Formats: sequence, structure tokens, C-alpha cells
Amino acid sequence: MKAGRIAGYAAFGAALTYTLLKVAWIAGSSVGISEMRGLSRADWMAGNISTAGLGIVGAIVALATVRSWGMRIPLWLIAVPMWVGAGLLAPFIVLMPAAAVFVAAGWWAPPATAADGTEPTLEPWTFVIVYGSFIVLGAGLAVAFPVYAWARFRTALLGTVGQVPAGSTHLAQVPLAWAAAVLATGLAGLRLSWAFGATVGLHPGPRDVWLRLGDVVAAMQILCAVLGVLVLVHRWGKERRFTLPLIATWLGAGGMVGTGFLSMPTILSGDQWAPTGQTFAAHATGTFLTCVAGGLISLVALFLLVERRAAAAENTAARAPAAAG
Repeated sequence: MKAGRIAGYAAFGAALTYTLLKVAWIAGSSVGISEMRGLSRADWMAGNISTAGLGIVGAIVALATVRSWGMRIPLWLIAVPMWVGAGLLAPFIVLMPAAAVFVAAGWWAPPATAADGTEPTLEPWTFVIVYGSFIVLGAGLAVAFPVYAWARFRTALLGTVGQVPAGSTHLAQVPLAWAAAVLATGLAGLRLSWAFGATVGLHPGPRDVWLRLGDVVAAMQILCAVLGVLVLVHRWGKERRFTLPLIATWLGAGGMVGTGFLSMPTILSGDQWAPTGQTFAAHATGTFLTCVAGGLISLVALFLLVERRAAAAENTAARAPAAAG
């Protein structure tokens, strides 16, 4: 589809733009940087190398959705980064336009640097490049990847939630899904409580409108995964299109696993850094539990997809002799 190709190339361009900025900083350029402040060169390099790597992966995935070789590579090579990447990028589709509204209305002003002085002061246009790239990449992949997925394994996506009966792993899916759902709902409840004024797990002090919106978006993303996986496992609303709860599960669990595992190396290294306002204990505990819940939901979703694809293949094989006859 033409729309899918345009979206895929737009996503590729956005990822490439982001990556080139990171490469320039790795090479020693100060473009877009007003002051390096207290950040060491080693930490600056390490951070940019890791994020440049993510940009390269995003560019390859975007290109794979529109090039012929993308239909031949092993499915997991594109599905895994797309799953995590979609979950990480989805919040930016809401947060970045909201940030523009908050700034225009005078409700919030983005800080030029970290409050503790450990990050560089950046020129305003760098935020446009970086976060604009996130928005274009996320929106582009949101169009291009479904087109790609439909072309490559539509038989597993066709139909309704109840079209394929429970498979051999259903007895394991149910307790895993509910354990993850209870844990994830608790995490979502904590983030919503922060948005509405609770202080458990937070440092003393006000929590601005931007942080509160981030809490709400994070909670909604987690709850999407919870609702989606329970609908899929229990076949609630059997006539509902299968793709709807699948997308909710995909975006929710991908975001949980992505944000969780990206934060784990810093936590395990002994660094006491935590997101603005959060205590380190709350951040570390929440990150670990998010990884567990997101991983369980993802595992259940994988079981469901494998069984659904196998059932579709069996149906196709069964129809073939009849058609030949």
C-alpha cells in the first residue's frame, strides 16, 4: 500500500536524523549543546552510543517494512524490536503535543538541563529534532508496520477473538495472565495515585502538570496491556476483531518491557539516579515489577499468537485437498 510505504520511509528518515545527531555528539561535535556542565565525557559517550544504537535499530526496522528483503528476514528480527520500540514510542504521540499545549498555555516550561547539573544544557532546537523524530518514527511505524504484518502473516490476524478455541497452553496462560494483570494493575494504580496527589514513593515537593500527565499516560499504557491480554486469554467479546486487543497488549507490554529493561542496567550498577520526584527505592522496585509483569504478559501473548498461527496453517492445509478435489 502506498500509505504504508510513505510512512515507512518517513519513519526511516526520522530515525536516521536522530541517529546522525547522536553520531555527531559521539564524534566530539558540540552542535546543539550550550554547556556540558558536570557530565563526564565517558558517561556522555556511553549514553549516546546506546541511544544511537536504538536509532539504528529503528531505522532498519522502518526500512524493512517497505523493502522486499524485509519479507524474507526471520520474523523475530523485526517483531522483537518493533514490539519494544512501539511500546517506547507510543507515549510520545500523546506527550509531545501535550507539551506544546502546556508551554503555549504557560502551565509548564521544560527545564534546559537536569536539576542536579549532571546533564548538558541543550539548544532549544535539539529538543525539536529529538522529540520530533520520536513522533514521526512512532507515527510512521504505526502505519507501516500493520501494513507489513498484514502482508506477511495475515492468516494469524484475521478473524475474531473467539474464532480460534483455547489451545494446549491455555491452562498455563490463565494463571500467568492474571498474575501479571494483578501486579500491573497495582503499578498502574500507584502511578495514577501520584497524578492525583499521593506522595508514597516520592520525594517531598510539588509534582508539576507534566509529571502528572506522564503518570497518567504510563498508567493507561499498563492498563491497555492488562485489558488486552485478559480479553485474548478468556475470549471476552468473542465477535470482537482479534487485532484490537492484540494492539492494546502489544503497545502496553512492549512499553513495560522496554522502559523496564532500559532502566535496569543503571539500577544494577549501583547508580542512585531516579526519575524526577521519585525515590530510588520506588524507582528500582517499580522497574523490577514492571519488567516481571510486562514479561509475563508478553509470554502469554506469544503463546496465543503461535497457537493462532498454527490453527490458521491447519485450516489452510485442510482446505487445500477440498479445493483440489
